[in-house]
Amino acid sequence: MITFIIERLMGLVGPLMNLSHERRELRDNALRAICTALDETCLYYRSLENGKPRNLETEAQLSKYWSAAAIPIRHIDADLALTCDQKSEYWLNPETWDDARVRNTGIELDKVRQRYRGLLVHRRP
Repeated sequence: MITFIIERLMGLVGPLMNLSHERRELRDNALRAICTALDETCLYYRSLENGKPRNLETEAQLSKYWSAAAIPIRHIDADLALTCDQKSEYWLNPETWDDARVRNTGIELDKVRQRYRGLLVHRRP
């Protein structure tokens, strides 16, 4: 009987290891998506600071990056997923967002990066 139980438990090790690997992959993909959105947004702001004019195509792409980041990050941090979705909405029409609205929704780039970094170093048991 003990042999039977041990064999069954040993049979679970492989699937459990795969599940752990899949969760790591999901987390890595989510973090990679938000990292891309953050980096591309910072690069765009840098180009604006260097005197380049607004680029509606780049802003549309930023909206897509943030929207794409919201989907996988929801498995890790639902609030951050909502923030990413709001960042996406912002980039669809940034001139309709004043500083107060940006602050009130918590979509400032520095705050989002801080939350990202918190997830980057946080390890789940």
